[in-house]
Formats: sequence, C-alpha cells, structure tokens
Amino acid sequence: MSASLLLDLDGVLVKDKALNPFPDTIEFLKGIRELKIPFRVVSNNSTKPPKTILKELKEKGIELKEEEFISPLSLLGDYLKEKGIKRILFLGMPPVEEYLKEMGFEVIQDYKVDALVIGQDRGLDFKKLKLATSAVFLGGAKIIPINLSRIVKDDDGLYFPGAGSIAKAIAHACNYKEDLPNLGKPSRDFMEYALRGLKGKDIYLVSDDIYTDLMGTKDLGIKTVFMTTGKYNQEELKKSNFAPHLVFHSLKELLQYLYITVSS
Repeated sequence: MSASLLLDLDGVLVKDKALNPFPDTIEFLKGIRELKIPFRVVSNNSTKPPKTILKELKEKGIELKEEEFISPLSLLGDYLKEKGIKRILFLGMPPVEEYLKEMGFEVIQDYKVDALVIGQDRGLDFKKLKLATSAVFLGGAKIIPINLSRIVKDDDGLYFPGAGSIAKAIAHACNYKEDLPNLGKPSRDFMEYALRGLKGKDIYLVSDDIYTDLMGTKDLGIKTVFMTTGKYNQEELKKSNFAPHLVFHSLKELLQYLYITVSS
C-alpha cells in the first residue's frame, strides 16, 4: 500500500471535547507507525492553539510530533497578514484570542475593525452577535471563519451550529457579497498544507463528518474513509446519498484492513 492518511481528530481519534481517546486509538497509531504509513492528524478545532492541543493529547497518551498535527489555526496567522488585517473583532474562546494577540494582531471589542474572525464560541450571546453584525454592516469588516464547520456534536450528545454556520448567518444578515474563506478541512489550501512532506500514491481522509469533510474532499481527488464513531451514523450516510470509498466502525477495523492491504 503506497498511501498516506489524513486522520480527523474529533470523532475518529478522540471521543469528546476533553480529547479522551477511543479505546483503540493508541494501538491504532502504534500500528500505522509500525506499518510506516505516513500520516497527519487534521482537525477543524477552533477553540485552542495547536501547541495546546498537542500538550493535552500527550497528557491523554496520544503523542504527536508538531508537524503531525494541523488545524486551521496553523494557517490563520499567515492568511490574516496576507490580507493586511491588523484590527480584529473575535468571536471565540479566550485561548485563541490570546493566540491572535501573541501573533501581533490587535483584538478589540469594537465594530470598527478590519475583520470579524469567527471560531467556536461557547459564550456566544446577543451582545456579541450585535457587535459582530455591526462590524460587518456598519464597519465593512471582512468575515473570516476559522473553519466552515456546519454543525458540531457536544459531549452530551446534542448539537450546535459550527463557526461556518454562524459566519453564513451574519453574512446573510448583512447582505455580504464576498466569498467566505475556508481555512479548515476540506479546503485546497488546508489539504495542501497538511500534505507537505507526505509521500504516497493515494491519499485517504479518515473522518466522521460526511458533509463538511468527506463530500468536499472527494472533489479534490482524495479518497474518503467514513468512520461511524463520531457525529454521524450509518443511517445518516444513507440519507446523504454519498458513497465513501470505505466505511469502518472502529479504528481496530481500519487497522486490520491496513495490515491486510499492506501485506498483500
């Protein structure tokens, strides 16, 4: 098997927002390393900087090198600088706000800004939405979602709108005409960044997200592997009218498939 793997984090390697691994996660990562299958762990996480996630994963027993983990925040700083953005209104979590400040951006609570940057915000309320809408409608701020995630599954089994859905709602309210950038999966920029240095004839994205990840990725010529361990089950796959290349119900199943494929 001459292939490389892009492994989604949430719903594939970890089962909750506390980054607790599935029972077979550590054995799976050990197995693909033994098989010498190149891989990257890719995540649309917009709540924590990459180094923080790596530290927390290590505490849970998942050890990754810095270059083996990619999130939209890996691309965000360069993207904002390329666009000449300096003043930001941010909807999101405090660790990412600090991350933006550390990169030299002015993050303020005012509608007169260059850009509205949107991540996952568990403290989102009317006041924040009003200021964000005013930044775009009155201030002409650019809307920059950290990712275009449509829906997110919480640890209690319930769901809430992703950063992409909030961004699109504000864009609709303001009659915003510019295309919304996608710094996360499955944009071409993100995938090309994630694939730097990887070798292999075929690229497989392993994900639990049918709509955000797998559908868009297939259009890029990347093969798709659907895991039923996350936000969507087999029934949702039937509803979607989408046919991934492979479907597995656990990492143990996937590893067994890889052992057979590599040795054949």
